[in-house]
Amino acid sequence: MSYGTRAATFKYCLGSSVDLVGHADVRAGLGALSCDGMTGETRKAFRLLFPCLVSTGMGQAMLFAILPPAAREIGLSSIQVSTIFVVSAVFWAFTSPAWGRLSDRVGRRRVILIGLLGYGVSMGLLAAVIGATLEGALTAAVAWPAMIAARCIFGAIGSASPPAAQAFVADRTGPEDRAAGVALINAAFGVGQTLGPAVGALLAMFGLLAPIYFSAFLAVVSAAVIYFWLPDSAPRVAPGARPQARLAFLDPRIRPFFLLQIFMQAVRAVTMITLAFFLQDQLALDSKQTGQAAGIGFMVLALAGLVSQLIIVQRFRPAPSQMIRGGLGAAVIGFGLLWVGTTFGVYLSGLAFLGLGLGLVRPGNAAASSLAVSADEQGAVAGLLNAVGVTGNIIGPLLGGYLYALSPSGPILLNLLLMITGFFYAWIHPRIREIPQ
Repeated sequence: MSYGTRAATFKYCLGSSVDLVGHADVRAGLGALSCDGMTGETRKAFRLLFPCLVSTGMGQAMLFAILPPAAREIGLSSIQVSTIFVVSAVFWAFTSPAWGRLSDRVGRRRVILIGLLGYGVSMGLLAAVIGATLEGALTAAVAWPAMIAARCIFGAIGSASPPAAQAFVADRTGPEDRAAGVALINAAFGVGQTLGPAVGALLAMFGLLAPIYFSAFLAVVSAAVIYFWLPDSAPRVAPGARPQARLAFLDPRIRPFFLLQIFMQAVRAVTMITLAFFLQDQLALDSKQTGQAAGIGFMVLALAGLVSQLIIVQRFRPAPSQMIRGGLGAAVIGFGLLWVGTTFGVYLSGLAFLGLGLGLVRPGNAAASSLAVSADEQGAVAGLLNAVGVTGNIIGPLLGGYLYALSPSGPILLNLLLMITGFFYAWIHPRIREIPQ
């Protein structure tokens, strides 16, 4: 089947892997996607890739829930725990573009496989270090740098999978389906992050480190599935060919999308790091009530994002520019409600609008970036997009914590102003207006 024919008939089918989701609305959204005209190889590829990415998102969510109490039991401070994630994020930002470019030269499957194995090794080593410290074989002074080193394996090698997976989708979609395909890649991580806390709580009955070891096991299983059954993409750059000029962060074709990516990731990070404090202070909650309220808030945020990616995008197939503008508009409404609200219900409504907005902008932005470059630059642009997103995750928490210390409403006001600016920017910038519809 030719590329043009494949693009015209692509509907992105997940088949039996939809059972991983469980939610009726999500199943309906995915079930609306037909497989008519897809080759058996392409259908098989998407059925395999989606659950593998779900497992990665699940492991990350379990780690964020398990690592803080485990580190506290060891004797590490909150600053030391934050350093573990920040150093890993720095490695991710520097290595993700290189992995994306490599996938253009050697094919997507090999790079996805490397990333999954790196993630599995990182999680296994992290659990082993924590376990040895809890048993008294290591001191906290030795455990901390060892945990940083283990997590840096994820940042340096685990960063290979996302850009290669996004480029894998780009290889198999045309302009009219690119946003829908990228949305499902994002949704795979979202489904995993939604399921992760529940699965982690269940596994924790077998020991504090059981969820982390299980995450490592899932990564190895996923890598085996990718190795044996995922059909590869042909290299976009012929072996031995003269390397083309590297895609630059400031390339005018992709610059506006990268700027929006930094904005959105920073806004999301600020929200994640300050939401619990905000709800506690605004609603005068005790610690237990705060934990419950924040948990509900994060769940609403995540589910709204899944509704955007798995239902709205898949059923209505909006153009990337519509997703970007509509998503930014929804985020403006969300932060507006958080700014003026005084009750928990209003705050939840704001988080729902924010989740819908993030769920539209992220895949819309990724699809727009993909459509802005050539076929042999898909891995490169995906790697760069992942890198700039991590930059937002590094900047956001630092800025959010500082602003919250000045005023509890400071982070909300900053996010609102950023989203208003981004909304008007998306309407007036010529590159965003020229995205293929």
